Amino acid sequence: MLVRKVQNYQKTRKHHWELSLALWCVGLLAASLVPALLSDIGVASLIANQIVALGFDAERTLFIETILLTLMSSLLVGLLFQRRSFAWLGSLLAFSLGYLFPFIQQAMHPGLSPTGQAQVLIPGAFAGVVATMIALASLFAGAGAVLGQALGEVLISPLIKLGASVLATKPGHAFVSHPSSVVGPLPSLLIGSFVVSTVVISATGVSSLLTYGPTTNLYRPVQSAFSGAVTSGKGTLTYGTFNSPALGGIQRSYWIYLPPSYATNPGRRYPTMYLLHGSPGGPGDWFQAAYANTTADALIAAGKMQEAILVGADGNGPVYRFSEWANSFDRRQRMEDAIAQDLVHFIDRRYRTVASPDYRAIGGNSMGGFGAVNIALHYPDIFHGVMSLGGYFQAEGVVYGTGPGSDAYRQFNSPSLFLHTVAGKKAAALLTFIIGVGTTDGRYYHDGMAFYQELHSMSMRVHLLRDVGGHSWRLWAKQLAEVLPALFPLPGSGLLH
Repeated sequence: MLVRKVQNYQKTRKHHWELSLALWCVGLLAASLVPALLSDIGVASLIANQIVALGFDAERTLFIETILLTLMSSLLVGLLFQRRSFAWLGSLLAFSLGYLFPFIQQAMHPGLSPTGQAQVLIPGAFAGVVATMIALASLFAGAGAVLGQALGEVLISPLIKLGASVLATKPGHAFVSHPSSVVGPLPSLLIGSFVVSTVVISATGVSSLLTYGPTTNLYRPVQSAFSGAVTSGKGTLTYGTFNSPALGGIQRSYWIYLPPSYATNPGRRYPTMYLLHGSPGGPGDWFQAAYANTTADALIAAGKMQEAILVGADGNGPVYRFSEWANSFDRRQRMEDAIAQDLVHFIDRRYRTVASPDYRAIGGNSMGGFGAVNIALHYPDIFHGVMSLGGYFQAEGVVYGTGPGSDAYRQFNSPSLFLHTVAGKKAAALLTFIIGVGTTDGRYYHDGMAFYQELHSMSMRVHLLRDVGGHSWRLWAKQLAEVLPALFPLPGSGLLH
């Protein structure tokens, strides 16, 4: 009898192990295949379209889309199988095979820099990006697994238990439900959501990855890849603050690039370009993501542009964070005046600039591309050259007010409309425009082309840069390398001025 019980126990244990193994295999397979299934039924395209509508380029869109599919896959498998472990591992495996490994393989083959120089991979930056990707995928897969299992326990387990109880209930015995079986998983659901949210928000490197893209800061030119590289002929990049009366006397930050001869030639003065960031963004974006300083160094060394000062401005407003680089309708935030008046006057006093509109330019990307054109049209006595890369040309956002009362103000702050007013035509005639577009940049491409055609039809000084690419720093970095020689040409070069 004892031997028989032992044999039965061993058989039961073996059967349980085989069943668990089979369940693991099925669960891992399901978690690995669900992202592909979601793509086939159009979920991935729907997600991608929504992300692109927010202004993300193809590189960042693919990463965000894959992360969200990882979350959804893990959640569905956790919900159906009631197992966190293989829901998490299977979804992470799908992310690695479908995105991470191809990304690593592609990143190992650097292209050329914006100025056409060969580049090498920066090991530390590459390791940081890969680690951030793995951390994010793990967090989202884990979040999906926890939430999926918790939801399954709330929604599915009670139904299964109810059915089992009904079948097992004998005549004359009332079925008694247990509320705890439904309420029990809720604390873990809430705690899991809280933990995952806090970890995701505080994850290192996420902001840079989502703002600039996975590959933006992975490379550097070959000649600066070694510690013994020659450092002569390079400008200086620094940052500081200035007081802004237009914004109530608060201190505002800026980044500034001083060209190679600035420190050694104290009698020389330099033309200046003000660089405006997109949304979200900050004053260092053009130097961190578009390599404005190293690009200028390379162009100056190659004799393709004259030395110039580059200033990165801060467009994050104290009242309206997404300022559109404009004076708000309610006058509570005069961001346009803070740039065109306060910052320009401060830079002219603090640094050796040529304080003349003929030697002063303004440019930006996306929201900054809009802001640069809008500010220049309002201040043609301050700026001469204007660069708009991936920009738009009609007023957007709450800063311009709402309702019919703000219609005239929106028109005044919509370059494509203001251009057709007497004041707009007069201002545009004093400016030189460079409009940069990417052929895969959706509505920004169409907006840029339409504005270029308007300027061209009105016989304004305008130059078009049209390249393959989307709403990305990779494209804007390349186009900046074309803009700088055009706005700051060497004497006799025949380029724009």
